[in-house]
This record gives sequence, structure tokens and C-alpha cells, in this order.
Amino acid sequence: MLSGLYKADYITPERRGYGVVTFHEGAVRGGDSIVAYNGTYSLSGQEVTMELEAFRHSHKADLAPIFGKDHVRISLRGNLLADGRVLAQAASLDAPHLPMKVVLTKLRD
Repeated sequence: MLSGLYKADYITPERRGYGVVTFHEGAVRGGDSIVAYNGTYSLSGQEVTMELEAFRHSHKADLAPIFGKDHVRISLRGNLLADGRVLAQAASLDAPHLPMKVVLTKLRD
């Protein structure tokens, strides 16, 4: 079952980022020091899909959003592993040139 609080590692060819997300009854929410995430998820067997909106909430000159834009829509597809982690690939129509790998590690139920 995919529910609870997860730490998130985001990796693109240009940047790496870290944040937290929560999963609860089809909703996924979270953020990091400059971006908030809001969207939906579904789990079919071990396959996880997510549709997220990521938007900048803080403007700090030395930090940049992972996709380099203040507002993006992100689609993720991955797998829930036996150890509770989720490994996923993500893409954004707003930054199609930038693939992203996501690793979610469960912290709490």
C-alpha cells in the first residue's frame, strides 16, 4: 500500500533535489525549500502513476527549481518495491528536454 510520509530524491542531468511527499487516499502533496507539489496518484499492483503540479513558493537567488521553471506539470511512472521504496521516471510537458529520476523512501505510515 502506498500511503504515508516519504523522502524524495530528484535527479536530472542538470540538478539534484530533495524534498518530502505524503500519499493519502489518492492525493500526493509535498515540497522542498522552494517548491510545493500537489497532485494525484494511483497504484495498480506494483505500478505507481502520479500527476503533479509543482510551483515555486519561495524566491531565493541561490536556489533553482529542479526543472528550472517556477511552475510545471509533472507525470511520473514507476514501481513500488518490496522494501517500500518507489523508483520512478518523470517528465514534464513544460520542460520536455529534461528527464528526471525519482526515488521515494518511506519514513512513516
